[in-house]
Amino acid sequence: MPVYKVYLDQVFLGNLVMNYAILWAAAKLSRVPVHTARLVAGAALGAAYALAVFIPGAGFLQSVWFKTVISAGIVAVAFSPVTVRMFLTCLGCFFLASFTLGGLAIGIIFYLNSGRLSSWDGIGKVIEGNFWPGILLGLIALWAAGRGFAALLKKGKFENLFRIPILINSGGKQVRVEALLDTGNQLKDPLTQSPVVVVEYNSLKSLLPEQVQAGLERDGEADIWNILGSLSEGSLSSRFSAVPFQSLGRANGMMLGFRPDEVVIERQGKLARPGRVVVGIYRNKLDPEGSYHALLGPNVLELTG
Repeated sequence: MPVYKVYLDQVFLGNLVMNYAILWAAAKLSRVPVHTARLVAGAALGAAYALAVFIPGAGFLQSVWFKTVISAGIVAVAFSPVTVRMFLTCLGCFFLASFTLGGLAIGIIFYLNSGRLSSWDGIGKVIEGNFWPGILLGLIALWAAGRGFAALLKKGKFENLFRIPILINSGGKQVRVEALLDTGNQLKDPLTQSPVVVVEYNSLKSLLPEQVQAGLERDGEADIWNILGSLSEGSLSSRFSAVPFQSLGRANGMMLGFRPDEVVIERQGKLARPGRVVVGIYRNKLDPEGSYHALLGPNVLELTG
């Protein structure tokens, strides 16, 4: 029976690098904002698990259920706190990136081999000899594929997949806004638990009362509570509320929520009405190039059936 030397420092470092790349890719796919330190912590947990499997008598660590638990733990360390739905999305993206990068690395390792494989011993030697080149080239390939996909998105090659026009009706007026399907947008109104569609202020301006326009157009950060206080009692004040958020470039933020008469989604030439939806008013541009002006979460689409 062949005997192999295992260098634990190489195992840890290799897994640390690959886990970091996988978590980074998962963050990009799920569109969840995350700090580098959290990614490193999650990657370190995965690397520590890779070392733990070498402990004598710890065969249970390689069982499917334990691998699943560790994967969930890695994702929790890197992305928490998020909603359960968003956590499952991140976990799915983590597995997708894992299988993609792992397949790339293994494929490249054997592609670099020019000899004949006649035994398991030969396979082990190929992996040992081409381990680091395989990981490095796999990371480069994953990065290049990600850049290429991002470039295609930027050019609008997948526009029909991720861009969804929405109509917002209020007080007999209507605006049509181009929205981006954003899996990272899981916002809900804290009072009604209705999903929130984030829309640029300039796209909504014609639907908003003068008091709200004046409050949002002041220099500096908008005072949401002052704007709410300026609204008179009755139906007008009941249409607005404060919506907390932890995305859009900041944590523990607050945006003004607006309840229009109706939000209509255009899908495949048909109109879908999701029901109770809150519109979160965002003062700045969501896209510097102006290709979309709203962020539509999957939780809104689920309401349309």
